[in-house]
Amino acid sequence: MTGVGLTFAVVPSASADGPVVTPCADRTICVSDHGSTTIPGSAGGTSGGGGGSGSSTCTWQGHEVPCWIDNRGAFSAGCYYIESVPQPLATETVWGTHTSAEGKIYDKSCILDDGFVPNGQVFLARPVAARPPKPAREVARDALETIKVGKPVLRAAPAADAVVGSPVWLWVEPDRNVTGPLSSPPLREDPGGPEVVATITLKQVRWTVDDGPGTAPFQQFVCKDGGAVFSKDGAPTCSRLFTQSSARMKDKAYTLSVQFDWVVTARTTDNTPIDMTGISTWSTPGDTVLSVPVNEVQVLN
Repeated sequence: MTGVGLTFAVVPSASADGPVVTPCADRTICVSDHGSTTIPGSAGGTSGGGGGSGSSTCTWQGHEVPCWIDNRGAFSAGCYYIESVPQPLATETVWGTHTSAEGKIYDKSCILDDGFVPNGQVFLARPVAARPPKPAREVARDALETIKVGKPVLRAAPAADAVVGSPVWLWVEPDRNVTGPLSSPPLREDPGGPEVVATITLKQVRWTVDDGPGTAPFQQFVCKDGGAVFSKDGAPTCSRLFTQSSARMKDKAYTLSVQFDWVVTARTTDNTPIDMTGISTWSTPGDTVLSVPVNEVQVLN
């Protein structure tokens, strides 16, 4: 049983004219309004407590409850209704005298004092309420997942004759599809909902190196960007100093790989910024390995 932390004290109303709250035989919180009520969306009409999609919370017996829960559906009068998937066969008794041309079958679950209880399936001629559009932040998270980062090309200098105690210059071959910034295509997931673009901007490159016997299996170091491309008159912005030769390593070389850490921003297509707190950073693996052989310094007598 799944709960949402809802607690209700079931107390009969003190007013003779108001609805009387009573526990049902199945412990569902029910309302008796001095007469019969009908299931929301049924042919007989709509009862109180509606679940409308225009607000994020509804009120039930003096408490705020979600108007929509993704795996339970829309709220009305103490219960949630969501379309059954798949729909029952036309011959099943849950349809009663109805057909699929008249409506659909919905899974019903109702609020308990300690969570929810399934209440089986019911026929409704129309939904209690449409699923509300996803918030822009959730759409932005989905848009983020669509961004494709290219495969990096890793470089080192010297590439074949590095020596112990001398820094090795490292960089990622410049490529906008690799080091960004990169943006998603505009994404709209609901009719009338927000259209969103997510953007990632490189924050740092996290290098991992197999440092070989006598140390932890892998060591990490961070460079603030993809690194400056090697030039004879330049200076590295990313480098690694090896303290042992790679003679005992597989293929007699150290192996290096990268992970890209990104800053995430998002906007709607009308240029409204979206608060991405909590998912404002993003990481992607480089899926590339660089081999760097490192030799001992040869001392000539």
